[in-house]
Order: sequence, then C-alpha cells, then structure tokens
Amino acid sequence: MEAPWKDQLALLDLQELDSKIAKLQFRLKKMPQLAQLAELKEKDRILDTKKTKLSALQADKKREITGLENDLAAIENRQKIQQERLDNGQGSPKELVNLQEEIQQMKNRSHDLEEQMLTVMDGMEQLESIEEEIAQRKAEYAREITRLEGEVGAENSQISAQLEQLVSERAQKAAGLDADLLDLYEHIRERTGGVGAVKVVAGRPVGYDLSFSVAETAHLRAAKPEEVITSEDEGYLLIRCPQ
Repeated sequence: MEAPWKDQLALLDLQELDSKIAKLQFRLKKMPQLAQLAELKEKDRILDTKKTKLSALQADKKREITGLENDLAAIENRQKIQQERLDNGQGSPKELVNLQEEIQQMKNRSHDLEEQMLTVMDGMEQLESIEEEIAQRKAEYAREITRLEGEVGAENSQISAQLEQLVSERAQKAAGLDADLLDLYEHIRERTGGVGAVKVVAGRPVGYDLSFSVAETAHLRAAKPEEVITSEDEGYLLIRCPQ
C-alpha cells in the first residue's frame, strides 16, 4: 500500500491529538472526586435504609405506647368506679372484700403498665437520638456531595472545552488525508487501544519501546517514501522522518 508521504507525516500530528484527547477523556472518567462522590452517595443510601427501618421501629413503639395508654386508661376508669362503690359501701361484706382485692389488683396492674410505658418511652428516646444522628450525618454528606459535585462540574466544563477544541483540530487535520491511509490508522489505533502511528528516525522508533528486526530495519531504509510500512510485532504505522 502506498500513500503520500506528507499524509503519512500528518498522522503523527493526528496521533498526538488523539493521545491528548484520550488523556482528557481518561481524566473525565477518573476524577478523584467521582470516587469520593460514589462513596458518599453509597453511605447516604445506607443511612436512608437505616432511616426507613428506624421509622418502622418508631411506628411500632408509638402503637405500643398507644395500646398501653388505652389499657391504663381503661383500668383507671374501672378502678375509679370500683373505688366509689367501695367508699359508698355498695354491696355485701363479701362483695366489698372482693372489691378491695380487685382494686389492689388494678393498682398493681396500673403500676406494671406504667413501668412498661417508661421502658417503651425510653426506647423511643433512644430511637429519636439515633434519628437525630442520622439526620446530622445526612446533612454533612449533603454538604460534601454538593461541594464535590461543584468541583466535578467545574473541571468537567474545563476539560470538555479543551476536548472540543482538540476534536475540532483533529477534524481539520484529518480532512483531506488519504482515505485508505486514514482508515488503516483508525483501525490500528482501535486494535491497539490508542496507538496508530509511531515516528521513526534513522531506523529507530521515537517515544516508544519497539525493537525492529534486521530485515525490518533494512526495509525501513530502502522503502520508497510513499510506501506504507507497519511494524511486524505490534502492527503500528511506522512514519519515517528525516534527521
């Protein structure tokens, strides 16, 4: 395959632009803030899960307190009625004794219910303390996420502007090049993961750690300028340049 030597030489400029573009694209994907954001958002998601479970526990505690309050109110109401009957002496001596025993049982039951309520309310306070802690941590995460997103946005804008300029320069540089040569360069660059053309001066690669065989070196020196040459091992386009 042959292509104008000036077009082959232009591939070196294209390769330089492509390398710069690749580095900027890598910076976009690997900004340190992105990893920090991912970690913070995962922590925030875990807090949301804890908050949901906490809300369910709080709802259970509230229902438990309401049930205890209703039981206590019913007992206190009956105790008041029975106490009035006892104070008024309503009933036979045996019935009055039974009333006394029932009132005492209700007092004991009321005391037990009050103790249970205190225990449940203490648990409720602990849950509220955890809720406040979660809210505080979520607020801290939110502030940090906002800060990092601002940094990412600013850097993204800066890098995107550089990329836009480089892509425009690349399009201008690629315009008018030999179509087959450009297609070959693009194919090689895609296959190798970014490298399509390598500069060669006096039979030696510049900027890349390549080794040429004796036959390959001889071919590089003897070939016509228009001849398109690729390296035997990696398949890179070898662009021969003067001293």
